[in-house]
Amino acid sequence: MREKSFDTVIALDTVKGEMHFYCRSNDEKKTITYFAAACKEAPLSGAFAARLSAALAKFRESHPEIALQKASIVLSDNNVITDTVNLPLISKRAIDASLDASLSNLYGGKNIKFNRALALQNKQSATYAVAGMRKDLLIRLQESFAKNDVEIGSVTFASAAVAGAAVMQNPKLTNASFVLLDMKNDETKVIFVAGGKALGFYTLPFGAALLNAEALMPEDLLFDHPSAELLVLNANEKAKAKTLTKADTFLSLSINEEEDADAPMESASDDDGAQTDADDYDEDDTVRAETAPTEKLRKKTPRALPKFMQREIPSEREGILFENFRVFVKWTLELIASNASITALGAPEAVYVNMPHTFDSLYERVNAEAEENGIRFLPLSAETDALIAENLELYGGFFTPQFHKLNVFHASQMDSIKTKLFARAKDPKQPKGGKKKDGEQKTFSEKMGDLWAFIKKIATTEIGGKR
Repeated sequence: MREKSFDTVIALDTVKGEMHFYCRSNDEKKTITYFAAACKEAPLSGAFAARLSAALAKFRESHPEIALQKASIVLSDNNVITDTVNLPLISKRAIDASLDASLSNLYGGKNIKFNRALALQNKQSATYAVAGMRKDLLIRLQESFAKNDVEIGSVTFASAAVAGAAVMQNPKLTNASFVLLDMKNDETKVIFVAGGKALGFYTLPFGAALLNAEALMPEDLLFDHPSAELLVLNANEKAKAKTLTKADTFLSLSINEEEDADAPMESASDDDGAQTDADDYDEDDTVRAETAPTEKLRKKTPRALPKFMQREIPSEREGILFENFRVFVKWTLELIASNASITALGAPEAVYVNMPHTFDSLYERVNAEAEENGIRFLPLSAETDALIAENLELYGGFFTPQFHKLNVFHASQMDSIKTKLFARAKDPKQPKGGKKKDGEQKTFSEKMGDLWAFIKKIATTEIGGKR
């Protein structure tokens, strides 16, 4: 019988190289214990098992009262594939084979474990939502944790766990379609949920720290795109007939050495000496925004825009706060408009925001523009416990048994994968994917061969049958 929830969540952040332990006690208050350790090795690397053992040893030493025996695993989003596949409506058996073929063509599905769910169906077609993880990754995780006496109950990914936490905090969102804005201090995740299933996600490289800024932050300074900056730099140098900068040199520049890259281009002139209209507005017509300092990005000045493209810079703090929040609003609306294949499976009813409650005044101001935006921005919940609100991907890991099966990879699936691989290694002549006798499952190629033979038979049979 599957658990209703877990008492231990272990999150592997393969982007930042961290391992997070999130445990709750069995008492009525459900006190949460949080512990983090460095784990900079990727799960598929040879050194991962040693790093994992060291992190688990530190946790057990720090918290001997916690019986760490079974856990829900939450991986970073970069370990999962999410997609939607639209297929013509045919028989159930044929559409399964067609979906297998589509996934194999797109991703080379032999080494990927795919979960699938019917998301939308009409008289002509069926749309499936799929989520996939590498089989060797799932097996390596199970083996590595088993060596440390920890049983894996399920594996999911961060955005799905955040969506699950949102439903637990706001039960009316069960089976709903919405967009979730999960704001941390230094990054924000935009998550698309349709029919209760997390189907897509996007990470913005800025978070609540932007709202705490005392000055207006120009949007172009929030992103660091060295490849694009190098392209612009070389275009400027080519125009000035200078030697082009190499990529490795540019990326290693110190802050002070990049000032030349930020210098404006010299104005081009006609034969008569008259200045061209490359800049058809005066310096007085531009507004250069006051900027807040940042240590993460290279030193560069904000892009100078014509005055008609600039919004008036507010002088009061509330106005600056709202202008900075508008960057989150803009990107959310852009992502909604750019992901019609997801929103077609469930039009989002609202954007639910998880951010510190000190900024709740922003909802009234942004919803005054709801008609123009086409959607409302609402607080996710009234949760005040920072250990929960700031770690929704960990909190949601407690409830993976209640998630939609699309976004959860269970231990039974890993056992099935290992059994097939072991049988294949023992008998190399065995076809990949299954056996062909005694009524056992056929391989994908055999299924497609049967389907093709069936189609040929229909095409060569006269109407009315054989005579």
